[in-house]
Amino acid sequence: MDLAASLLAASFSEKKDVISSEWLKSVLRTYPEDSSRLLRLESDPFRNPVGHALKEGLSVLVEEILGGMKPDRITPAMDAIVRIRAVQGCTAGQAVSFVLLLRDVVRRHLRSHEEILAIAEQRIDELALLAFDLFTRCREKIHEIKANELKRSMYVQTRLDRNSAIH
Repeated sequence: MDLAASLLAASFSEKKDVISSEWLKSVLRTYPEDSSRLLRLESDPFRNPVGHALKEGLSVLVEEILGGMKPDRITPAMDAIVRIRAVQGCTAGQAVSFVLLLRDVVRRHLRSHEEILAIAEQRIDELALLAFDLFTRCREKIHEIKANELKRSMYVQTRLDRNSAIH
């Protein structure tokens, strides 16, 4: 663990749960009220996979911002959240904006520690860039799937048209 991670981890490990909880509340406020309530209250991961992914993923991301920034933990957590937002029809800005909501939460808890706050904000910026990259890949995959489905349906339609013309 580098010096920055050591400073963050030592100073704010006890605030990790509070920061995660506040960030989750901020993210849930971006959803319509009915959806937000369900995402917040339903604890069964099978009945509420989006809420579960948000709770788990945001918690991991906070741990890593305040800790070692391990890509093998960050990428899967971020990917789970971004995939959800990519299929929800969000714009790129809307899909990635959840990362930037962490900035306000962290500032409230780290405002008297300028050097540590600067490190945390740099890490949040890194997360935002990763989220954007992952979102772009997800959208590309969605478009690829739609294009392949269109090709397949056109092929099937062409074959049906040929068969009906023969008979």
